[in-house]
Amino acid sequence: MGIKRVAVTGKQGESEATLRKVRHLLVNRANMRAAVRKLVNATFAVRDEMWWGTAPRAPPTAASSAPGPPT
Repeated sequence: MGIKRVAVTGKQGESEATLRKVRHLLVNRANMRAAVRKLVNATFAVRDEMWWGTAPRAPPTAASSAPGPPT
């Protein structure tokens, strides 16, 4: 679903321009990789090791530790 269609629903209370600005500032390769890394590590943390065994966690990178948009 695209930004225009999300904005048209009006359920989030933000304009299309605001949603585009947020996407431009926050949705980038480094932030997406950091989000996926957090999700995978959280999944590894709660899974049953007796059933699944053990696996290493994803190593942190310089890009994943930087909060917010790149400068």
